[in-house]
Amino acid sequence: MQDLNGGRRAEGRDVCFSMTHMAFVRAMERQSRFRRNDMKADLHLHSTASDGTLAPDELIVLAAELGFTHLALTDHDSVEGIEAAYDAAQDCGVELIAGVELSCGAQKEIHILGYGFDPFDEQMIEFCRMRTLERRDRAAKMVEQLAENGVEISLDRVMELARGVVARPHVARALVEAGYANSVSNAFDKYLLPGKCGYVPKTEVKVAQAAQLIRQAGGVAVLAHPMELKMGEMALESLVHEWHEQGLEGIEVYHPSAANNSLPFLKNLAQREGMLITGGSDFHGVQVRQSQIGEQLERWTTMEQDIQKLLRRIDR
Repeated sequence: MQDLNGGRRAEGRDVCFSMTHMAFVRAMERQSRFRRNDMKADLHLHSTASDGTLAPDELIVLAAELGFTHLALTDHDSVEGIEAAYDAAQDCGVELIAGVELSCGAQKEIHILGYGFDPFDEQMIEFCRMRTLERRDRAAKMVEQLAENGVEISLDRVMELARGVVARPHVARALVEAGYANSVSNAFDKYLLPGKCGYVPKTEVKVAQAAQLIRQAGGVAVLAHPMELKMGEMALESLVHEWHEQGLEGIEVYHPSAANNSLPFLKNLAQREGMLITGGSDFHGVQVRQSQIGEQLERWTTMEQDIQKLLRRIDR
């Protein structure tokens, strides 16, 4: 992992780490030399630092108890949970890859995963700080629009549920609590998807911007859950080619949203473009979505070689 801040801590930010920057980087470098043959990985996990329901350390401990050896915490537009996750990973003997999931696009959301970057990078921290503020404004607009349509929930309650970076799942959970929906997914379907009364688009960030941010922080940019873009193969292939030229380096081929019959296309696309292959469950906690850590990742039969390629790219 590169030392891009010259060993200085970022000051005056929402994010604050108790471990010194250089100590953290050196510890992560020592950990990165630890490679296991009995690999069991999940590279897409969310904690209370964004819209997950488990604290970062609780998430890592649970994954370790389930036998996972390699993990990435990829909170939405947030790096706040990385240090706590790292400490837990050290205690559990698990390898942690610093991660983030950056939100791009506007009406059509595109998510870019970042792996192996410097979590102390000032530009990354500032980007996440600004996105956090934007998310708070967006949540307030959602609550206002819902109220205009006769759906009354408390913004204070939404923020209590968030605890960190507020996102639509927190609004959805407040809707469930208030009796307007019977599940988080039902709340999305009724109120929070594009075209519904509670939907508010995000400020647009281009994929090229996200990829550049991750790369300049020493990391690797990967397209998250491409099948959730819900577009034809030719259109997706064209976009991936364009994004690859702009700095995207991998595709999250293995994700619960990718049906078995989609996997050959995604694998071939990554291989044709010379891109990395990754996988993750996108676990948020059962209160958000009925899923499990490592869900459907048994399909990832090339897990070890793919992760070794990712780790080598991070170490470049």
